Amino acid sequence: MKINFKRLTAVLALCLTLSSGMALDLPVKTVNGTKYFYYKVGKKESVYGISKKLGVSREDIVRNNPSAEDGVKKGQVLLFPFEEFVAEQPADVAGVQQSDVVIPAVDSDAAVGSAPVSDEQAADTLVTATELRSSVSLLLPFGLKADETSRQNKLALDFYKGFLLGLDTLASRKGDVEINVFDVDNLGADQIDALLDSAVVSLSAVIIVPDENIERAAAAKAVSRGNYVLNVFNVPDTLYLDNPAVIQGNTPQRKMYELAVDGMMRDFDGYTPVILRSREGRNEKESFTNYLAQRYVDEGIVPIVIEYGSNLLSSELDVLNGREGKFVIVPSSGSVTEFGKFAHVVRSFRDRMMMTEADEDGNIPEPTTIVALFGYPDWTAFRGDALDLLNKMEVTVYSRFCDNFSGFSAKGVEDNFRRWYGSKIIESVPSQAFLGFDTACMLVKNLRYNEGSFDPLRPRSFEGVQSVFDFQKSDNGYFNSSIYLIKYHTDGHITWRIL
Repeated sequence: MKINFKRLTAVLALCLTLSSGMALDLPVKTVNGTKYFYYKVGKKESVYGISKKLGVSREDIVRNNPSAEDGVKKGQVLLFPFEEFVAEQPADVAGVQQSDVVIPAVDSDAAVGSAPVSDEQAADTLVTATELRSSVSLLLPFGLKADETSRQNKLALDFYKGFLLGLDTLASRKGDVEINVFDVDNLGADQIDALLDSAVVSLSAVIIVPDENIERAAAAKAVSRGNYVLNVFNVPDTLYLDNPAVIQGNTPQRKMYELAVDGMMRDFDGYTPVILRSREGRNEKESFTNYLAQRYVDEGIVPIVIEYGSNLLSSELDVLNGREGKFVIVPSSGSVTEFGKFAHVVRSFRDRMMMTEADEDGNIPEPTTIVALFGYPDWTAFRGDALDLLNKMEVTVYSRFCDNFSGFSAKGVEDNFRRWYGSKIIESVPSQAFLGFDTACMLVKNLRYNEGSFDPLRPRSFEGVQSVFDFQKSDNGYFNSSIYLIKYHTDGHITWRIL
C-alpha cells in the first residue's frame, strides 16, 4: 500500500544511525591563519542536539570549544579544525544517503521533528528500506501538531530523549542499528495501518507501540512478517498470550504476585502474615492479599486478619500483643491515603515491641515479638512523611521498577539529560526517561549480539538503571518474568534484589 505522506502530516520520519563517521559539511572560515569549520548555535539548541545534528561526539564539541562544557546559547559560534574533520563522508547506510536522513533536534518540545520531510525524501527512504533488518521503529505520541502538548506528549518526549541517551552510550561499539521514529498522536486507524505497512516499519526487527489499539494492529501484521511488537507502556496487557510476535515488557500481574510472595516467604521465613483490611476505605490490593493468604494456607500457615474502621487503632493490634513470634503486616491497599490511616500506629506498635529492658547483668535481650511491614509498587512513589515512615520501619516492597535515583548509574543518566537537553527529567513512576534509556540499551545490545536480528531469549536477561528485562515465552508470545524486591533502610538508602 502506498502511503500518502501529505495526509500523514503529523508523522515524523527519521533515522538515527550509530556510525563512526566524523566528517562535517559546514562553512569554513580562517582564524589566525588556521582553517575551521564553524557552526552558529540556534534557538533552544543544546550540545547534545548539535552533536547529533552534526554527527560528532559531545566530547569533540567540548574539546574544541571548552566554553560548551557548561552548555551553549543562541548565536554562539562553535569551531572545528578543518584538517581534523575533513575526512570523507561516511558510507551510505542500507543505500540511504546521510543527506536523505532527517535528524531531529531534541532540545525542546517544539524542536522535535521540526525539520520537514519532503515526499521525495520519504519515497527514497521507503525504496531503500527493503534491505533493513537491524532496526527499531518507535511509534510515540509526541503531539507535534497539537496546539498545546499534553502530559502524555511530554512523557513520550522524555522517553525518546532517554532512548537517545541510551543510543549515545552504545554508539561507539561495533554494529549499526537504525532507529525510526514516528509521531502517532491523534492518527486515525487508516493512517496507522498505512504507517505499519510502510517498508521502514514493516521491516523493523522491533516495533515499540504506545497503546493497546496500535499494538493490536501492529501485532496482527507482525506474525507474518517476522518482526516483534514490544509493549513497555501498557501494564494490564494480555495480547502476548495469543500472539507470538508480542513481547510484554511489564511483568504480568499474576507472575508478579507469584514472585512477590516467593520473595516474601524467603525473606520473612518463620513470620506469620497479618493482613490489614479496611472496613470503610479502599482494599484495591485484595486480589494480592487473597493470593498471599492462599499460598500461606497451602504451607499450613493461617494468616491473621485485622479489620479497622476510618483509622487503625492501637487497640486493634492487641491481637498481636503478648504473642511471641515474628509477624509481617501486609495491608490490602497501596494508596497513600490508606497508608496514612495505619502507618503511624503500626510504627508505634513495632517500636514498642522491639524495645526490651536490660537484665541484671546489663545485657539487652532480643525482642520476643518482631514486626515487619510488606508493601506495594505504589509506595515507591511516596515522598515526604510517607517516605520517611518507609525508611524508619525498614519496609520491604515489590515492584516492576527500581527507582534508585540517588544511585551512581541513575545520577549519571540524570546529569547527562540535564546537560544535553537543558531540562530536568519529568517526575513520574516509572520515570519515562529512564525507561527509554533502559529500553534502548536492551534493544541495541540484543540486536548486536544476534547480528541484526532480535531474539527475546538470547541473551536472556538485561538489567538496566530502572528496569530489568528477563523475557520468558508463554504458549504464544513473550513476557517479562522479573521484578524487584526493594528494602528501605533507616539511613534513607535502599537495597534490592531481582526475583
